Amino acid sequence: MPAICGAIAAVFLLYRVIRDRHFLRAIVAILAAAAAAGTTQLLKHEVLTRPDFNFGTTGNSFPSGHTTAAAAAMGLMYLVSPPKLRPVVQPIAWLFATVTGLATLICGWHRPSDIAAGFVVAGFWLVLASAVLQRIQPLSHEVPKGSWSRHVGAGSLVLWAAVIGLSFVLPHPHIQKIPEFLQLAYAALGIIHVVAASLVSGLVLRSVVIGPMRTLKK
Repeated sequence: MPAICGAIAAVFLLYRVIRDRHFLRAIVAILAAAAAAGTTQLLKHEVLTRPDFNFGTTGNSFPSGHTTAAAAAMGLMYLVSPPKLRPVVQPIAWLFATVTGLATLICGWHRPSDIAAGFVVAGFWLVLASAVLQRIQPLSHEVPKGSWSRHVGAGSLVLWAAVIGLSFVLPHPHIQKIPEFLQLAYAALGIIHVVAASLVSGLVLRSVVIGPMRTLKK
């Protein structure tokens, strides 16, 4: 999935650069995606040490490199998208990134918090790149009046906080030694954890990217 996201983003980037001649925007987007991937690898291999907590994994899996790469690639797409396409590109692109994160969870490669951290790392660098572009190459000064994204983002943040709280309260038996019903409950909480983190990160980015840049005044 990260390779597919990367290939889609590369083709889209090449097309937009040839069509729009926005080289600066493309360069900033590429640097942000590269910084996100590099930050995750630095945190995973040099800075952080993640305990096992009876999950059964070896080595440090925090943050998720797969999720970071997919989210950075998809975020790059709507950083270089024209204003009229951003409301369409953004949800489709971020859906690909969310599916990538969920796939690593289902396959047992990562824990929910690993995937959430991947979204946060990618979101941080993409929001920073968006803020830089707003200063040096703004597309519009018009901020949309709609507030649905704020409501969804606030709800997702509350839900995410609740799941994180339950993660501390619930017992942490070995993943292979718990009854099936409890495994299903943990799986449901993990999926909510991933989706909420994805929504929060994506909607924060939307507020910067789609906000003042949604409409191009002539």
